[in-house]
Amino acid sequence: MCGAVCTPVRHTSALLIDHFYYHYDDLHKYGRRWVAMDIQPLVTTSGLRNMSALCATQKRQNTITFLIILITALSAVPLLVLSGAMTSFTFIYGALASLTIVAVVVWRPVVGLYIALAAVVLIEQAPLPTYIVTDNLYVFYWPPSLEGLFERPIGFLFILTLVVLICSRIVNRKPPLTGGKLMIPFSLYLLCVAIAVGYGLATGGSLKVTVVEARPFWYMFISFLLSYNLITLKKHVRAFFWVVIIGAGVKGLQGTYIYLVYWHGNLQGHDTIMSHEESFFFAALILLLMLFCMHYRFRPQFYVALSFLPPVLIAFFANQRRADYVALVVGLIVAWCMLFVMKPGSRKKMALALLVCVVFLGSYVAAFSHSREWYGQPARAVVSIVNPSTTDTRNTNSNLYRIIENYDLEYTAKRYPLGMGFGKPFLLPVPLTKIFPQIRTFDPYYDSVPHNNIYWIWIRLGVIGYSVFWYLFGAVIVRGCLVARKLKDPYLQLTAIFIVAVAFMEIIVAFADYQLFFFRNVIYVGLLFGMLMRLPAMDETAVAKKEVEHR
Repeated sequence: MCGAVCTPVRHTSALLIDHFYYHYDDLHKYGRRWVAMDIQPLVTTSGLRNMSALCATQKRQNTITFLIILITALSAVPLLVLSGAMTSFTFIYGALASLTIVAVVVWRPVVGLYIALAAVVLIEQAPLPTYIVTDNLYVFYWPPSLEGLFERPIGFLFILTLVVLICSRIVNRKPPLTGGKLMIPFSLYLLCVAIAVGYGLATGGSLKVTVVEARPFWYMFISFLLSYNLITLKKHVRAFFWVVIIGAGVKGLQGTYIYLVYWHGNLQGHDTIMSHEESFFFAALILLLMLFCMHYRFRPQFYVALSFLPPVLIAFFANQRRADYVALVVGLIVAWCMLFVMKPGSRKKMALALLVCVVFLGSYVAAFSHSREWYGQPARAVVSIVNPSTTDTRNTNSNLYRIIENYDLEYTAKRYPLGMGFGKPFLLPVPLTKIFPQIRTFDPYYDSVPHNNIYWIWIRLGVIGYSVFWYLFGAVIVRGCLVARKLKDPYLQLTAIFIVAVAFMEIIVAFADYQLFFFRNVIYVGLLFGMLMRLPAMDETAVAKKEVEHR
């Protein structure tokens, strides 16, 4: 804040110097004849002193604010988060980590956002069968001694960051929070969720299940708010993508280790090697890398992402998530279409590149869709969506399960056109236990949260809430396309294209694989949506900075 106050002082000094040299040049032009002038200073000496005093006062106020927020946070957050834990090394490490995070977030609230993003791309939502360290970090779930707290660790991080941000803005006489042009769609969406929560509880819904179902909606909204209010500079966007690239690269290395070392390259009997949502982040990194190639190549991030590509591809295919294969293709097509419209001079090259890719991929699928080798797995997965092999019991059962589940969801939606609210199982005219008798053991919420999260929104929120959901995503896509065309900075333009493509990918995967229910996915998408709405202001600043540098 002090820097912002002192900037006019430095600018005024520069104007005074320019004023002096201008009149000195006039004197030189007239043969150094002294001409009487009445040069009035732009700012008096007393004015400069007043500005300096104002700067010092503001600095003291910021220091006092920092100390007040820090003391309050240190007093409340650790006690709330760590209450009930047994005194042990785990408690000590958790306390130190919490105190460090609190201090850093109070010092720089935007760091809280980056910590949340790092957790999203690096830490699993639940333990894996194969121990890889990050899956046993308590970020999205609690240890047994703390189970039952009303919020998860990631939720406490959001609350801390939000409180610090609001306090900081109020002290500096700014609006507590702003949401931009997406605030109305998000507010309507949250209103529908709140009504569904109330109706579900009033009609016999389980409080526990209601909290489980409603939490992802809250996380998506708060992620959007934090991103919109904290990511305000181009350097913030670059830092965001550094976290995304490094996170996906680390998970790719972990996945490659599991596949090649732990499972010895044999996936027989294994549905996945990592979390379901991991494949979405791998697909997003591949999309980002393709945008670096097709549109704008920010070399540091391009080379790092390219170096991570081999392990990411291995983990992506070994994780065997068919919906993410389709989502990646859709994301690439969306990005290609946007670039085709925005770059008329490159249309011939882009058309040729598309033709080559279609021929290559089509030939690959046709040649290896029946191959049992590891390099034929993606082709088999794509073909199995519409025509699974008779010997492929895994994909055949998966398709049948989803067909029955979708039938049950459509049946429920017709019986509850205005929504059945949260906390209650959907109707099962064809029980899913016929396909998977032990499903309750593996998924206790199988009859509350289906794989098809788009239909899940439909049965919970009803026709009105379902329409508002599409209004929200439609607003993101339409505004994203408009923003991308207006931006002048190529890196920010690439960011807008990436976010629009990811929005399409989110919808594709949500039709098949819990995409709107997993915390990591909704937080990631919420952060991207908030950043998208900030890009025009960042672009104006970046363009103005370049104009000043070229003068």
